[in-house]
Amino acid sequence: MNILTERYSIHLKDHTVIEPFSQRIKVYALPPVTEMEEFLFSLKKLASDQLCDKLIFYVKAEDRHRFTKQPYVWEGKIKGFFQGKDADIYAWFLQPDRYRDVDVKKEQKVLKDVLTIPEKAGRSNLPAFYSMRHPAEADAEEMAQLYRSVFKTYPTPMHDPSFIRDVMKEQVFFTVVEYQGSIVSACSSDVLVPFQCAEMSDCATHPSHRNQGLLSYQFSYLIQLMQQKGLWTLFSYSRSLSLGMNLVNVYHGFRYGGKMIRNSNISGQLESMNVWYKQLRLS
Repeated sequence: MNILTERYSIHLKDHTVIEPFSQRIKVYALPPVTEMEEFLFSLKKLASDQLCDKLIFYVKAEDRHRFTKQPYVWEGKIKGFFQGKDADIYAWFLQPDRYRDVDVKKEQKVLKDVLTIPEKAGRSNLPAFYSMRHPAEADAEEMAQLYRSVFKTYPTPMHDPSFIRDVMKEQVFFTVVEYQGSIVSACSSDVLVPFQCAEMSDCATHPSHRNQGLLSYQFSYLIQLMQQKGLWTLFSYSRSLSLGMNLVNVYHGFRYGGKMIRNSNISGQLESMNVWYKQLRLS
């Protein structure tokens, strides 16, 4: 199958990504209808071999009819994901326990609170003594220290400086904010080149520098950068139990697209993630 193995994921040539750390497999392209049954059989076996119990399908409108019945669960939508065409997100939970909210009352409160916040256009100035820049490979060690200080676990190995250096060479655009010469906040926009969209990701601020608008400032900059590159859509997965990143998405005009249940191994457990998207171009 021409498998390329990375530390936290295995990429297959048919736009299938295995992410054992979060015990999930993502599928971005489907075979012809006549080959679907065989494909799903192979996919389920692959999931068993890799100890993954959640299959996630990003589905174009013309293929939605394949996912209208059990075992599939609709989890969300990202408008403009496929070069301007919408993606519906369906999940197949291979174990019943995986299809269970972590804390549904807290998740509902977070979502209710953020959806009452108005969008804030533009980006404010950074506070005194803070400055933003693009990091270089030489910054990878300090960035890894930041991620280690913020997240007990993370879906990708951002605690590993060599991993950060590797992704810097790809279509991943980082920003960092410094305070008196030390990196205290970071963010990235990870471009999915085949689909001409990007994920806003890897957002972290050191606890002693929060509530300063540092991530919001970086979001504004990266949104403008991605617009200049002609991308169709930006999207973000934000922890359903955390108010902060969900607020940042709302501030910058992202729309709520749904919730992916127990989707990511982050902060020491599998957590559900709210889906947010912002269309930069309309088809």
